[in-house]
Amino acid sequence: MEDKIKIDDDKAIIISCSTKYFPWLINLLGSIKANYPNHPKIYIYNLGLLSIFRKELEKINNIEVLEMPHFCRFWRSCFTWKTYIFAHPITKLNFYLDAGCQVLLPLDEIFEAIDRDKYFIVDVGGELKNIMPKEYKDLLELDDSYDTLNMVTAGIFGFKNTPYINTILEKLYDWALIGLCLGFSPKEQWKNKGKNKNVFVRNCKVFRHDQTLLNIILRKNIQNLKIYDNEKYGSDISPNGCKYQSIWNFHLNNSQLKYLEPNYIHNKFLFIASFNRLIIYQMLVIKRLSLLLKKKVFGMIK
Repeated sequence: MEDKIKIDDDKAIIISCSTKYFPWLINLLGSIKANYPNHPKIYIYNLGLLSIFRKELEKINNIEVLEMPHFCRFWRSCFTWKTYIFAHPITKLNFYLDAGCQVLLPLDEIFEAIDRDKYFIVDVGGELKNIMPKEYKDLLELDDSYDTLNMVTAGIFGFKNTPYINTILEKLYDWALIGLCLGFSPKEQWKNKGKNKNVFVRNCKVFRHDQTLLNIILRKNIQNLKIYDNEKYGSDISPNGCKYQSIWNFHLNNSQLKYLEPNYIHNKFLFIASFNRLIIYQMLVIKRLSLLLKKKVFGMIK
């Protein structure tokens, strides 16, 4: 149950969610309420939530649901929508989190870093060449020096509302508008279906859509990038009592969600919250079966 908090209008936590991710969104919100009680206002972009899910979100204190504009015909495909979020800051200091994260500590030092450095990015491991299509090197004028640069995640990203940063992220958005988020590498063509269906085969090990473009645009425009430690600010490994880890970024590979109970985000009983938990628990049963199947078939979760 949360106490009355003072809202800082210069800061915003930004999240996005569709129905598929709703259990993880509720867990993320619960973790913020529990571990960062003096959090700034949270904005949630609706990427296709059930009406009953949205109605619950609208009843949570210090949260606002935003509709994602249909800014191009493929806005829902291959994370193109995320570039819109980055190019449209809500306030002075903006911190984006994927729904598959869990907050473990207050995030004040992250907002201090965004204010000081104008951005906040987290190492994700691996070399840029693994996610950078060879055809993009000519198109975006990239030489071989980019190949061995380490990558940052697009799921944990802070950006300050300044002309300099806005210009960079507006260029990122322009790239997305011409379809540069679209496509899959040859080994991931099994993902090329549904809302993500398109005709592009990207010539790299694992094309990462918005993350690929974000890495390229930051490297092209900011010298000596300050990159923060993955272990502290975005590890996908369970913290197991680690006292300094601020964010656990487990994507959808964790179905044992700690902060689902309504009392984490509501200060009174709500029938809609209880009803939604019944739906959530059924969704998680299906997810656990899916994870078990992947372990049996592939021997690992990727």
